[in-house]
Amino acid sequence: MDIRLNYLRVENFKGIKAFTANLDGDNAVIKAANGIGKTTIYDAFNYLLFGKDSSGRKDFAIRPLDDDNQPIKGLTLAVEAALIVDGVVVILRKEQKEKVIKNQITGYETFCSIDEVPTKVSDFNDYISKIIPEETFKALTDLHYFNGKLHWTERRKMLLDIAGEISAPQGFDSLLVAKGNRSIDDYKKVLLDQKKRLVKSRDEINPRIDEIQKGLDGYAGNGNTAKMEASRMGIQDEINTLDKQRDNLMRSERERQAKIDRMNNLKRDRAVRESQLKSDTSGVQALIEERQELTISLSNMAAEVREAESLVTIKIADIDLTKKGLANALKGLEDARQEYLKLSQKEEDCTCPMCKQALPEGMVKEIQAQRIIRLKDITSKGNEFNNTIEQYQQRVDLSNVELNELKENAKRLNEELVVARANQQARLAEIQQVVDSRETPKPENDPAWQSINNAIAQIETEIGEPMTTQLQTIEESRRAKQFELSALDRSLAQVDRKKQDEQRIVELEEQEKQIAQQIADCDNLLAQIEQFKAAESIAIETAVNGRFKYVNFKLFKENLNGSIEEDCMATLNGVPYPDMSYGQKIVVGIDIVNVLSGHFGVSVPIFVDNAESLTLSLEATSQTIELYALKSARMLTLVKKEVVANV
Repeated sequence: MDIRLNYLRVENFKGIKAFTANLDGDNAVIKAANGIGKTTIYDAFNYLLFGKDSSGRKDFAIRPLDDDNQPIKGLTLAVEAALIVDGVVVILRKEQKEKVIKNQITGYETFCSIDEVPTKVSDFNDYISKIIPEETFKALTDLHYFNGKLHWTERRKMLLDIAGEISAPQGFDSLLVAKGNRSIDDYKKVLLDQKKRLVKSRDEINPRIDEIQKGLDGYAGNGNTAKMEASRMGIQDEINTLDKQRDNLMRSERERQAKIDRMNNLKRDRAVRESQLKSDTSGVQALIEERQELTISLSNMAAEVREAESLVTIKIADIDLTKKGLANALKGLEDARQEYLKLSQKEEDCTCPMCKQALPEGMVKEIQAQRIIRLKDITSKGNEFNNTIEQYQQRVDLSNVELNELKENAKRLNEELVVARANQQARLAEIQQVVDSRETPKPENDPAWQSINNAIAQIETEIGEPMTTQLQTIEESRRAKQFELSALDRSLAQVDRKKQDEQRIVELEEQEKQIAQQIADCDNLLAQIEQFKAAESIAIETAVNGRFKYVNFKLFKENLNGSIEEDCMATLNGVPYPDMSYGQKIVVGIDIVNVLSGHFGVSVPIFVDNAESLTLSLEATSQTIELYALKSARMLTLVKKEVVANV
């Protein structure tokens, strides 16, 4: 995308009252003395696009000031530009006006337009961002942005993107396999951490060997060692024999205990059988069944009594409800009778209640007819009440007869229940006496009881006496042998420790050799990494710097220890960017912008401030507007272009 500035018009912006620069998309030089407004032109262009000045500040003073350094009232600030975007002219305008409420300035409002069409500020900003994002605009218009304002890591990342994919240095296949999916720097961190831990482990081995050796040097030998070891083995064999004897006795004791548990279970079974024999009712089973039948019969009679009494209660409630209906019907009949008497005795009023004059004859006849109709209605209603009263009375009489029958039935059933209960109690007493006096089978005559009792007697003969005495004897012998063994162990402890320490020294020395080899392997890989990074740095710098005409970038720096560290410093003829003159920085900035424009595929106008410091020609591929300080120029002047200026 090629973006060029066709014209730029500024009105009441900072110190400029009015300025128009017709550029027609060509390069130009704007000359003026310092303080006249060259940089203000650059600020106005940035304000139009992004609402910021050329330094990137959003909050900066843009209103013209009076002699008291206060904003001049009544002015409309405006910046307008015509951009040629890929050959198509787009007119952008931004205005700032006073916001006045009740003759008081309460703030400022911003108005935007695109091709003279009023546009919301948010939509205007979205339109600009689609043409060119702000960060891309900064990188392509501010010659000091890349080296002076962008962090070196971001610069480096952008340069590597421009350089594209760079092949890994040759001859490091084993290193690349060893690092796996990790980056070279991450793998270096792994190796350094691994080496640190290995060195720490190695340095800890020698002091441990020295400490063990001191213990060996102080060991005092004993000529009876072989005899003592033989004695220790013999005592240990005797202890093992005693342990076997104890285990055999313990197993036999467990078997004995199992028989005891079996015997206890049989005794419980015998007690259960004796209880069953005592509870035997086979001789009086008919009486027990008779007792159950008496109980059930009496329960059924009691249920019949409860049901009969319940029917009496229900019938009483039904009668009460019928009587309430009868009372309501009687009251309704009386109300109808009173209304009939009142209406039949009332004379017709033939006088108008409003004017007190006699009513027309036709109206009087209508009133009389209505009265006769009402009397007929009351008579009909009274007849209905009479019929209802007669029905209710019949229901009450019938219900009273049924109630008496229900009460008689309940009384009869209750009397029968009393007699049955008395008879039952007497018969139950007789049955209980016979049941209590029955003879139960004796256990000695019961085959099941005899079988259980015989099994108990058999187990009692098998159990025998406890093994506690034999176990006590074995335990005493074992303690005596264990005491002898402990005495020999204490005497032979130094011998065993000497053997262990000698073996431990051999193990530590072997471990030290292995760690030393691992440290050497780490050092070898770390050296390969430094060689790899050195080769890689040369390849990367070559690929990056091949994109630029004048500037060279140092993307790596070598530390005093020989290690390679990432960096990003622009140089011109060997001079680092911070040490360059202002003119050299502009040349470097132009070279970088040319490359970035090609990388992004975007070309935008470049404002070159302090262009008077240049001794070299600008070789920009984009449109350039040089801001040139000239002592004798008291007005803004556009070289070779028509300028309308009033500063």
